[in-house]
Amino acid sequence: MFDLVETDDVRWAAVAARDASADGEFYCCVRTTKVYCRPSCAGRPRRENVFFVRTRAEAERAGMRACKRCRPDRLAAGPIPDRVSAVDWERTIQALDADGFAPLGRLLTDEECAGLARSFSEAASFRSTVVMGRHGFGMGEYKYFADPLPETVEALRRELYRRLEPLASIWGRGLGREDRFPADHETYRAHCAAAGQTKPTPLLLSYGPGDFNRLHRDLYGDEIFPIQVAILLSEPGKDFEGGEFVLAEQRPRMQSRVHVVPLRKGDAVAFAVNERPVNGAKGVYRAAMRHGVSTVRRGRRMTLGVIFHDAP
Repeated sequence: MFDLVETDDVRWAAVAARDASADGEFYCCVRTTKVYCRPSCAGRPRRENVFFVRTRAEAERAGMRACKRCRPDRLAAGPIPDRVSAVDWERTIQALDADGFAPLGRLLTDEECAGLARSFSEAASFRSTVVMGRHGFGMGEYKYFADPLPETVEALRRELYRRLEPLASIWGRGLGREDRFPADHETYRAHCAAAGQTKPTPLLLSYGPGDFNRLHRDLYGDEIFPIQVAILLSEPGKDFEGGEFVLAEQRPRMQSRVHVVPLRKGDAVAFAVNERPVNGAKGVYRAAMRHGVSTVRRGRRMTLGVIFHDAP
C-alpha cells in the first residue's frame, strides 16, 4: 500500500514513476486537457499543467472528466468507508431527490464481485431462497443473506445508510413520518426489530438466459427505509447480454416515466424503494417508483441488493 502522500512533490514523483500503489490515494488533474488520471496513468503531462486532488468528486467539481486511458472512474480502492466517502454525495442527493435514482459509480472490485457471486452456491450464507417463477415475480432466483452478513455487505449497508439517511428523513417527513430515521444503521435495525422486523434483507440475485424481474417494490413490513442500492456483479457484454436495470416512476395524473440505468461490473445505483415526496403546482404529492430487470438474452447476470429495512 502506498503511504498517504503529504506534498505535491511526492505526488508528482509517484506520477512520474507511474506508481500503481498510489492509485486511489490521490488523482492527477491536467489543466490543459481537462482530464483527471490515476497516478499510474501512461500519459505524460507537464508538471506546470498539473494539480492534485484526493477524490474523484473533487476532480469533477473542478470541471475535470475521467481519463479514457487509465479510467480512474473505474477504480475501487481502499476500504469500503473510503469508497463510499469518495462518492460525490452532494450531486447524488440532488439527483435522487429530483429523479428518484442516482448512479454511485464503482464501489466493488472485480475480486469482490466474483467472491459474492461464488457465495450464491454456499447455502450456509443465506436464510432463504426464492424461485421467482413460483410466485409470478419473473424468472430467476434470489437468496437473502443470513446474519451475520458478509463483511463487505455489512460495510456497504452501514456506510451507505449513513450517507442516505438525511435525505430519507426529509422524504419521511414529506410522506407524513413523525420522527426522523436514526443516524446509524445499527440503531435503525433495533428500530426495525421493535416493529417485528428482524430478518436481514440484503440479497443476491441470479438471472440466466430468458430470466427477468417484473417491476416491483421491496416492501416487507410497515417499517420502510425509502432508499435502496443495487450493485451489478457481472460485466455486460462479457458475462451476459440484455438484463438492463429498469426503473418506472408514476406521478399523479401522468403516464409512467421509464429509466434504463447503464451499469458495469461493480457499479452501484441508489433509488427510491416505493414513494418519495415531490413538490407540484398544488402542493406535495407522492411519486411512486418500481424497479425490475429486462430479459437476459445470454449468460448469467448477478446482482447484490442492499436494502436497509429488515423483514418480519
